[in-house]
Amino acid sequence: MNMYLTKSRYLTGQHCSKKLWLSTHRYELGEYVKSFAATIGDEVGIGATTNYPNGKMIQASYKEHEAAVKETLELINDDQTGAIFEAAFEHDDIRIRVDIFERLGDNKWGIREVKSSKLVKNHFYHDIGIQYYVLVGLGYDIASAKLIHTNSNYILKEKEIDWGNFFSAVEYLPDIKESLPEIKNELLRLRKIQHDTKEPFIYPSQGYCKGCEFWDYCTKDKPSDWVEHLPRLSPKKRNELQELKIENIAKIPEGFSLTNNQSKIVNATKTGEVFCDDSFSSEIKKYNPPAYYFDFETLSCAIPIFRGLKPFERVPFQWSLHHLSVEGKTQHWEFLAREKTDFRREMIESFINIVHPNQDKIIVYNASFEKSVLKEMGVLYPDLQDKINNIIERIEDLMAFIQKNFYHPQFNGSFSLKKVLPALLPHEEKYSEGEVSHGGEAQAQFYNIICDKYDQNKKAMARGDLIAYCKKDTHSLILIYQHLLRNY
Repeated sequence: MNMYLTKSRYLTGQHCSKKLWLSTHRYELGEYVKSFAATIGDEVGIGATTNYPNGKMIQASYKEHEAAVKETLELINDDQTGAIFEAAFEHDDIRIRVDIFERLGDNKWGIREVKSSKLVKNHFYHDIGIQYYVLVGLGYDIASAKLIHTNSNYILKEKEIDWGNFFSAVEYLPDIKESLPEIKNELLRLRKIQHDTKEPFIYPSQGYCKGCEFWDYCTKDKPSDWVEHLPRLSPKKRNELQELKIENIAKIPEGFSLTNNQSKIVNATKTGEVFCDDSFSSEIKKYNPPAYYFDFETLSCAIPIFRGLKPFERVPFQWSLHHLSVEGKTQHWEFLAREKTDFRREMIESFINIVHPNQDKIIVYNASFEKSVLKEMGVLYPDLQDKINNIIERIEDLMAFIQKNFYHPQFNGSFSLKKVLPALLPHEEKYSEGEVSHGGEAQAQFYNIICDKYDQNKKAMARGDLIAYCKKDTHSLILIYQHLLRNY
């Protein structure tokens, strides 16, 4: 059994003792999917290495730790190597990789931890702290320990990223030196967890466990109407339900204090019947045709894709638009950017040119998103602001209507489009447009297309997947509206 700690296990244990235990003893139970943000983080890390021209990369993989340590020692002994990328070390049963281990002269070294984040987050401090503990324990003289992160004020001015100006740095060394006793105490606690023969008990919750690889394992025995599916369940209410040993929504007793929305979900779950508010029939008229059905897809990542952008600046790159006439006739239009140039004006003008000539309502799902993107376009292009404001005023939110007036027991507490559609129309094809089934995958596919990560055949396939995915969103709005009108 590999009882050693790593940087990731150290951070994991600080958040969740169960995840640390599972990653040590039952690693195979996790589902490990690399996110788009993590992939971009790798690119940012590689970009940071270009600022160290005399640096060398360790070739051994993370699974080849002993080989990586050997490579690292060879480069440390090579005075011509100014920095070591992914340097590997082991001390006190702790294995680490240092993003950039910089030679500072006079046998002094610097830790450089690279993050694709414009915010300095609390756990970054702990990430660098465990590296410092290991390196000092091995006898290295650490003269600097910096967090290198995305400079929020950087603007891409040329075709390629200027990595020299892309980053900001924060020196953590004084704080980390003071925290060594705290780190040692934390290591004792984490090792105790690792060496325990019994799996720790942590009650899973949507907020606390968000993104955890062991979510499916930890929730495998939970009922389909698990109370955790109740939206906006406060910690206090969650604790009260746990004390009552209630995990099923259907078993929540009468008189238990809940919000109106939560009570509606509880009642529908208990009876198995659809909830329809008294105002349903009158309010659904707001969505009667003629109407457009609209959806944006946006990209937000650390690496700007064209001149004038900042890191993480949101860029709408695609839209889908359906129109339903009074007679029931549908039309469809779409936009998907093709070039790695600023396509935003073309994107928004092509949309305006279709919807501006008339005053038909524009139906979206979660209006705050579409409205915020449109407002950003209005600020970017002041000459279009009046037309954009007119469009914003015409927007109606189908999600808001459903949340207020309707609930189906098979929503399982969620009003997301990907829950609502199969609950209402179980025979409708599910979201599985090639490699695009959610917004994160849409971002990844577009980034790979626009940044030439794919060959021409793969690009064509990915474009097709993106178009089908976005089109399904707006077509689904029509199907949901028609189903609600016809059946309730």
